Amino acid sequence: MKTSLFYRQSARLLSAGCVLALLFLSGCLEQSFVWSPDGQRAVVINLANRELMLCAADGQLLPPRVAAVSRVAWLGDSQRLVLARRHTEATWSGLAAAMSPDEVREIVARAEIAWQKLQSGAGWSRLGGAAGLFSDQDPMGKFVGIYLRDQRGQTLRPQLTADEWDDLSRQTAEVHELTVARIEREQIVLGPTLSRGIEEIIEIRVSPGDRAVAFVSEAALTKPKESRLRIALLDGNAPAQLVSERVAAQPDWTTDGRSLVYFQAAGAASNDDLRLGTLIRRDVLDSSGAIRISSDQSYLAGWIFSEQTRVRCLRDGRILFNAAEISLPIAAEDYGEQREQLFALDPVRQSTLVRMIPRKQQEDLPKGLAFFEVSPDEQQVLFGDLSGQVCVLTLASGAVDYVQQPEKQNLQGAPVWRNDGSFTYTRRTPAKHGQKPARAAEVVLRRGRAETVLSATWPDEVVNALVSERN
Repeated sequence: MKTSLFYRQSARLLSAGCVLALLFLSGCLEQSFVWSPDGQRAVVINLANRELMLCAADGQLLPPRVAAVSRVAWLGDSQRLVLARRHTEATWSGLAAAMSPDEVREIVARAEIAWQKLQSGAGWSRLGGAAGLFSDQDPMGKFVGIYLRDQRGQTLRPQLTADEWDDLSRQTAEVHELTVARIEREQIVLGPTLSRGIEEIIEIRVSPGDRAVAFVSEAALTKPKESRLRIALLDGNAPAQLVSERVAAQPDWTTDGRSLVYFQAAGAASNDDLRLGTLIRRDVLDSSGAIRISSDQSYLAGWIFSEQTRVRCLRDGRILFNAAEISLPIAAEDYGEQREQLFALDPVRQSTLVRMIPRKQQEDLPKGLAFFEVSPDEQQVLFGDLSGQVCVLTLASGAVDYVQQPEKQNLQGAPVWRNDGSFTYTRRTPAKHGQKPARAAEVVLRRGRAETVLSATWPDEVVNALVSERN
C-alpha cells in the first residue's frame, strides 16, 4: 500500500515537560538474557562489567567470556550470534580509522576553529567554559580535544595548565563494532566484523533466513542524539549501508526477509519539540539477497514520534506497534495520565488500525509498552518495564496474565520468550524482616504458574546488577 506522507514537518505542540510525560521517557530496559531460537542454550550479559557468557538450558554459566558486549541477537540456526561490542580508543589515528570521511572532516574543521581561537588568545578553559567545547553539552568536544592533543600537542601543551594537560592526556572515546560470532564446543568464537564506528549500537535485528542484519545506532556528534538505521550482509563481504535517519530504536524485518518496517520522525530533533512521525515499509534486499535499498517507501500510519516505538511483523502480515493515543487540547492536570496501546495494522487486508488490548485491561498494564515481544507461535505478547512489571497478553482473547507487579526499584533484564508458553524474566527478591536480601533478584524460567530459578549458581554481582534504586 502506498499513500502520501501523512506528516511532513514537526510541530511544536507541547512543552518539554509534557513531552516527557506523554512519551514515557523513563529509561531503558536493558537486555541481559537471550534464549537461542531452539531454546537449548542462552547468553547472559553481566550488566556489572558487560561480559557475555554462554548459559546452558539449566542456567549453568559456561566459560570463557567475551568482554565489552552491549547487545546480542541470535541467528536462526542457534549456532551463530551478532554482537554489539565496544572498546576504548585513546588516539586520534585509531578514532579516525573508525569514522566516516564526513565525521573526520567535521571534527577536523571544528578543531581548527578552536585552534585559531587559542592562537588569538582564548584560553583553554574559556573554550571549555563559555564556548562549551569540552562540556557534556557538546558531544563533539572530546573528539576535538583528542585531535588537538595528538596533532598539535607540542605547541598546545605550553598553553595549558598542568591540570588541563593532564585531563586532556587521559581523554579517550569509544569505538563500537558489530561482530558475528559462532558457538563451537560450547564456546563463543568471534568471527568477521560487519561494522565499526563511533556510534553506539542500540538494537540488532537479524533477517529471516539469516542473510542480513539491521542495526540502529545513535549519532555520536549531535545533541539531541538521533538514531540511524543500517543494514549489513552477514558474510561481511560488503560495508554496511544506511537505510534511514531519525528512526525509532526498534525496527523489524518483514517475514520474507526483504523489507524493513520502522518508525521515522518527520524532522530533526529539538528539546522543545514534539515531532510527528510515520510508520514506513521499505525494500532493502533483492531476491538474490543482495542489498538493494529502494528509493520508494510505503507509508503505513502516522502518529507522534517516540524513540521507544517498537515494531514487530507477524507471519500473517500484520504489523504490531506501541503508540500513545493523545487527544488535544490537553489540560495540565492530565499530564502523565495517557497510556500506550498495542496496535495492529494489516496493510493488505485491512487498512485501519486495530487496538489489541481491551480498555479494561489497559489500565493494569505499564503506561509505556515499548518493551514487548511476541511469542514464537504469535499467540501471546510479553510485556515488561523498568519498574519490574511483567504481563502476558493473549491476542485472541485479550486476557492478561499479571506475573509481577511494579515497585519503586528499577529492575533490569527485559523479559524474553524461550518457546511457546515459557519465558524468562527478572524476579525481585523481597526483603525479609525489613532487611535487604543479599541477592536482590533472580532470573527465572516461567511456564504456566511454575517457575524455575536459572540464576541460583550465578555470582551475586551478576544478579545484583539487575537492580538499582530509582532516581
